[in-house]
Amino acid sequence: APSGPKPGRGDAGGMEPFLRKRLTFLSFFWDKIWPVAAPDDGLPGLPERTADFSARGAGELSVRRGDRPCALREDGDYLLARRLSGPPSPGPVPLSHLARAAPEPEPEPDWYFSGISRARAQQLLLSPANAPGAFLVRPSESSHGDYSLSVRAQAKVRHYRISAAADGLYLQKGRLFPSLEELLAYYAANWKLIRNPLLQPCVAQKLPQQDEWERPRSEFALRRKLGEGHFGEVWEGLWLGSTPVAVKVIKSAYMKLADLAKEIQTLKSLRHERLIRLHAVCSAGEPVYIVTELMRKGNLQAFLGGPEGRALGLPVLLSFACQVAEGMSYLEERRIVHRDLAARNVLVGDDLACKVADFGLARLLKEDIYSPSSGCKIPVKWTAPEAANYRIYSPKSDVWSFGVLLYEVFTHGQCPYEGLSNHEALQQVTRGYRLPRPAACPAEVYTLMLECWKGSPARRPAFATLQDRLSAAHGRLRPAHT
Repeated sequence: APSGPKPGRGDAGGMEPFLRKRLTFLSFFWDKIWPVAAPDDGLPGLPERTADFSARGAGELSVRRGDRPCALREDGDYLLARRLSGPPSPGPVPLSHLARAAPEPEPEPDWYFSGISRARAQQLLLSPANAPGAFLVRPSESSHGDYSLSVRAQAKVRHYRISAAADGLYLQKGRLFPSLEELLAYYAANWKLIRNPLLQPCVAQKLPQQDEWERPRSEFALRRKLGEGHFGEVWEGLWLGSTPVAVKVIKSAYMKLADLAKEIQTLKSLRHERLIRLHAVCSAGEPVYIVTELMRKGNLQAFLGGPEGRALGLPVLLSFACQVAEGMSYLEERRIVHRDLAARNVLVGDDLACKVADFGLARLLKEDIYSPSSGCKIPVKWTAPEAANYRIYSPKSDVWSFGVLLYEVFTHGQCPYEGLSNHEALQQVTRGYRLPRPAACPAEVYTLMLECWKGSPARRPAFATLQDRLSAAHGRLRPAHT
């Protein structure tokens, strides 16, 4: 006759944990009846000892500092474990004497670049190490929680938004994937849907170190003039024949060399996703080049007044305001005063990411107030009264300018104090006049604008406060516009 089934855990029900816990001195016998399964090396979170424990009986397991026992299973307030070295016999250890070690992080895939900007992605993909069809995935700069797929297409790079939904990820609506891996595999096989093949992951390269900022002028070719400011011209150019950049050409007639050296040092010290990124400088000889990332959609003021900008709704306009406040909050923390904050000095990328630019007037404060003795042309309609009248600049004068920038955003780039000269506008502001609420501006945002325009600098909010309140307004607005 066939033998009956051997006693096992299914037969014993709750008997095994009861007997193991109460009759620990018979653990060798229980192990024969209920053999301990080999540990699954794939289980995360092996325990790590946090306090010495001496066995109180033959069946318990002693652990000492430096031990890392292998978990077999939990049993009430105890963990059945065995050592990874030494005698292999298992035994219970109080959970109170153990802490669960964090699982080893999985290495990131070759195609995922977690810490780079759009401009750096372009620079990497267009480098000689990568050919057309090279691609990478990175976190989106403009939408937290989303991703961007960057693909090299001959001499340029195309960027695609990968959006996160409640039940997956999608690049095109109607095609939902549970993971980035499956999304990439699908578009690698069906690349015509995005008109770019995904052939091989981008080859990672060493980023420039701090002592590599200085580059020879011959590496840069100026292609198209983009504009002209107080201290020089701005050009679209190519770095090493492949990487698109913006080049600020400084002439000695526009700026004192000592001021220029301070500006370059300030630029090198700043790294934030809402500030324009410095790529290189050419300061040996003249003209001096300051090379930064290129933002394809140009400055915010011109963009808002164009066809694409005029079609944008309230959520996007409020997103612009949040992004600028975030960048200015970073400057405020470092006691840096911009002195020329306006929509014309905010640049817009293809994915509608905004970055604060033009630090030609920025200065790192060594005291709470910076009051220069030498003047330059002042943008009066954006400038706080104390700065326009007395040349006294502080982070709070930037807050005033931010209020005017908000007016520009919600009027789609309209000039403030339209119809008034600079002198007339300053007179009206000094007497208490404030810009009216734009038709497209929410009441709570206009309240913030009025707070930015308080006559006393001390009564104006900090940029960190403005960032929090604008983000909260944007969060309340999004569900109603989805």
